[in-house]
Amino acid sequence: MLRPKEKRTLALYLVDKYGKPKTKICRLLGLSISTLDYKEKPKGDEPIIDLLKELAGKHRRFGHPRLFVFLKREMPFVNHKKSRRIYRDLSLQIGRRKRKKLGSHPRLPATTSSKPNEIWAIDFMFDFLETGRRLKVLTVIDEFGKISPGVLVDHSIRGMDVTEFLDHLACGEYPKVIRVDQGTEFTSRAMLDWAYKHNIRLEFTRVRKPNQIIESFNSRVRDEVLNEHVFFSLDDARAKIDQWHWEYNNINPHSSLGMKSPLEFANGQKSMLAS
Repeated sequence: MLRPKEKRTLALYLVDKYGKPKTKICRLLGLSISTLDYKEKPKGDEPIIDLLKELAGKHRRFGHPRLFVFLKREMPFVNHKKSRRIYRDLSLQIGRRKRKKLGSHPRLPATTSSKPNEIWAIDFMFDFLETGRRLKVLTVIDEFGKISPGVLVDHSIRGMDVTEFLDHLACGEYPKVIRVDQGTEFTSRAMLDWAYKHNIRLEFTRVRKPNQIIESFNSRVRDEVLNEHVFFSLDDARAKIDQWHWEYNNINPHSSLGMKSPLEFANGQKSMLAS
């Protein structure tokens, strides 16, 4: 069954080809003359279309929900219904990949840190209690001095939990860049809005190209605490991991820091800047 818009297109074609009166063609197709003579009004969607195309080109694997977050920041008056309609009209939907692939277009070189508290890297690790219940561990490290501001241990950690923990660690002095992978917690709306609010750039690593600094730190966590201890409860896991975390920052030597602990290196940098 044809819709009125499709009937109108067909009626205009028949009138133009056969030269028959409009009223006769409309009776034949069951279309009102007012519908045939209707002139579409411009919707003023061009700015939204241009911005959506730009955002979709920049974030090629972002669907409409995440593109709408960026669109709303630039055009607060646009509601999600209009945005989704234009998104579909432009055929911007992304297909589900059967397997992960490397990016096919060149990326900007990774940012390097030149001072403390400039670039943080965060990642997740997993382990289990003796009861079989899963542990989720959020690791955080400052890339310049290799000091770890904190480690969050829980059974479940959502995007909102990540932002609250980072607020606690920053104490008002936020890094300029946070390097993350493309996990759902880091690409969630809560994380994107939080980063925008605090003027923090989220730098996403490429598939199969992990951040070596956080991976090196995670290997220490795995080798020196997760594989060395048995955890009987969440509180027991937190206590043992927190103890290791304190020793890592304050005591454990780090080869890339001249065999100093991260805290010793940080104190040395402060003395150097003060002199």
